[in-house]
Amino acid sequence: MKLKIGTRKSKLARIQTELAIHKIQECMPEIETEIIPISTQGDKDKTTPLYAMPQTGVFIKEIEKALINKDIDIAVHSLKDVSSTLDDRLMLIEPFLFEDKRDALITKDHSTLKDLRKNAVLATSSIRRIACIHHVRPDIQFVNIRGNIETRIQKFKEMDIDGIVLAAAGLKRLHLDSLIDEYLDPSMIIPACGQGTIALEIRKEDKDLFSKLSQSSNQTLETKIEREFLSLSKAGCHYPIGCYAKFVDDQLQVHACLGETIEDCKFVSMTFDKIEYNKAASSIYKKIKEENI
Repeated sequence: MKLKIGTRKSKLARIQTELAIHKIQECMPEIETEIIPISTQGDKDKTTPLYAMPQTGVFIKEIEKALINKDIDIAVHSLKDVSSTLDDRLMLIEPFLFEDKRDALITKDHSTLKDLRKNAVLATSSIRRIACIHHVRPDIQFVNIRGNIETRIQKFKEMDIDGIVLAAAGLKRLHLDSLIDEYLDPSMIIPACGQGTIALEIRKEDKDLFSKLSQSSNQTLETKIEREFLSLSKAGCHYPIGCYAKFVDDQLQVHACLGETIEDCKFVSMTFDKIEYNKAASSIYKKIKEENI
């Protein structure tokens, strides 16, 4: 059997797809694969900040359309790009490829966030990153920067700015992590929901075909908690929202942020016993809605 696998065209997307194919063939060795590169709205518009785009799901909608139309059999996404509500005909296989969830800072003078000069300028197009950094360093200024990771790094080098914030997972998968000056503390610079995780999306009618791929682990549960918080918030890339769930020994630590604007973004941390994981997302969502900051 041959599977057509849909993905974005960037180098990182291709690397993530190759990782997914390797895992698929471990579980289903009889499968042959063909990669189908697809351009998305987020790839075509390389200037508008993500939070200013009129629609959500700008990195996945065209791929989902191909899946629904049966032009492809399976879609590979960065989980952080996947909307909290899917088309009724589609579903996610439990996420099974994980990497570092944290954001990373690259600077021209090899500084940390704490030690950056006053009124330093950082590049990012993420309203979540802006809100989190503003919370700890309100003096820092921001400029929009778009494109794939390599393009953004090159633009940063050419611009008169101090640093750039990127996902550590992408830098690691591209073997660019030697550029990282600081891995940002996920309890303060809270990652996007599902950041670092490669997700597979299929048609519901094909659920049985891919049943061998479903796996359960602490990391799977962590992403479920982060996705549940995203779903409860009914927010997307237009809002500063993030959630970081981590099992440590017999406890679950969750850090989350949510707001309508950079200025009103609220931050909450909670710890649960491991057996209470199924109420973590609703508990932290309730607490963050009750916060008055």
